[in-house]
Amino acid sequence: MTDLLLPPGVLLLCVVPALALLPRILCRWILALSPPLVLLYLWMLPENAALSVHLAGFDLHLVQLSAMGRLFASAFLLATWAGSLFAFPAQRREWCAAYLYAGSAVAISHCGDWISLFLFWEVMAVASTVLVWTGGFKQSAASGMRYLLVHLTGGVLLMSGIAAHLLAQDSTLITPLTDGTVGSVLILAGFLVNAGAPPLSFWVADAYPQSSPSAMVFLSALTTKTAVFVLASCFAGWSILIPIGGYMAIYGIIYALRENDVRRILAYSIVNQVGFMVVAIGIGGETAINGVTLHALAHIFYKTVLVIAAGVILRETGARHATQLGGLARRYPLVTACTLIGAAASMGVPLTSSFISKGVILQAAVEHHVLWIWVLLLACSAAVAFNAGIRFPWLVFFRTQQKPLPEKPLQLCPSSLSAILLPTLLCLAIGMFPQKLFALLPFSAVYHPYTVLHMAEQFQILVPAIALFWWLRPLMVPRPLTQLDLDWLLRRLLFFAWEEGVLRLLYLSVNVRDVLLTSSVRGFKFLFRHYGPRGILARSWPTGSIALWVALILASYVVLYSLQSRSLWQFIHSSFS
Repeated sequence: MTDLLLPPGVLLLCVVPALALLPRILCRWILALSPPLVLLYLWMLPENAALSVHLAGFDLHLVQLSAMGRLFASAFLLATWAGSLFAFPAQRREWCAAYLYAGSAVAISHCGDWISLFLFWEVMAVASTVLVWTGGFKQSAASGMRYLLVHLTGGVLLMSGIAAHLLAQDSTLITPLTDGTVGSVLILAGFLVNAGAPPLSFWVADAYPQSSPSAMVFLSALTTKTAVFVLASCFAGWSILIPIGGYMAIYGIIYALRENDVRRILAYSIVNQVGFMVVAIGIGGETAINGVTLHALAHIFYKTVLVIAAGVILRETGARHATQLGGLARRYPLVTACTLIGAAASMGVPLTSSFISKGVILQAAVEHHVLWIWVLLLACSAAVAFNAGIRFPWLVFFRTQQKPLPEKPLQLCPSSLSAILLPTLLCLAIGMFPQKLFALLPFSAVYHPYTVLHMAEQFQILVPAIALFWWLRPLMVPRPLTQLDLDWLLRRLLFFAWEEGVLRLLYLSVNVRDVLLTSSVRGFKFLFRHYGPRGILARSWPTGSIALWVALILASYVVLYSLQSRSLWQFIHSSFS
């Protein structure tokens, strides 16, 4: 088996040429079969499987399989499978970009050296930018460019950190970073950019909703969770991550409450839930890392359900703002049912996935005696009802719309229905059979989620939150508005720096160039006036004048030579004094 070992992520990358060249009917078969086959191959690999190659003087560890890496790769493949089924009507460039993106994310989850990780990381950045550009909306091009600039910034930080780390450690192996060296701090900053950490949290809501309905499925499942995987692998226990994750959790809730675009609501909730994971990574310890792994899987599945539901509505109605939607439950009953299950999973309702994963993270906070983090996460769990939990399905499916959308027959193809059913069933499977998943976690532990205390605690959170939302729902009615995020401030600062810095330097350089050019022209004119064909020094002079000039030059030489004599100089000095 070792001799035939191939990286699962590279297998997905090998599909890209076929998607680019083969007829569409064959491409759809490839989209439907590739992710489950690669997933099957992933679980056929032996534990601790490894593959190394020597290239350009470096040992590249393309496969360094771990329990956490296998689970993350499995979640990526399942989300890719659902996204592929939903992307049947998409263009070829979206298929190719999606599989470059997904293959690189899967490869990162099982590679063991920094060089390979960086190469796959940059492929992810470029491929995901193409997915943003596939949206075809008015702001898709500009949002994609901002997305690319943010991730190139993260790539530069990551590359600088890796270079500094290699100079200090002289090893390319990916290991937990426990020191605060320059290299490890830069690597951390590069990964936090991809996780949506402050001050660049805005890029998630800025870019994801500008992609196509199917492209957002891949985007929501891969980029931030890949960053979470690397953070959990290398930075577990770094306390600086606790306040960063807390900020992300609060930030996502506040901005989602004011948002009118339903896909931006889901994008902000991604930042909120990734904040949970970053806090758990900062707490560290076996329980916390198990909780991160569980919550990453749960979040990928229920967010895939919600994003596909929003994509179905966008495809069917052409509307993406909550002011244009409402009352669609009777028209799309199956999509509504799946959305309710995904929303329940996002809130942590018992028998769904997040009930299990959030409970483990809260248990880790209790074990490490960080009470304020426990209170913060508990409050954020309740506040989820006000964005992806209740507000999103209420706005889209149950709120009475004053101007109903025109009736038209449902045109959902079987592949789209399969795409939303797959992650919905996974949300329920994790919640109903958690012990099956506990046996696969990175660290062995015994959890009993369905205790009376835990269920009572969860209902004490959910029931008041749901009641409060229902009481305040008149205030939750969307209003058409433009919501300013931190990107507005950063853009203003960049424009100010451009206008007051770069443009002024350009203006100064132009003035200096003009001065130098004018001086050069004047000097040339002076030389031409004296040494040109009609210049004074170019004229024919009489012999007597030449003799006079020679005599004057010789006399000057004699005087200057005599001045070198100390006695003559003293004589002249005494004569004048």
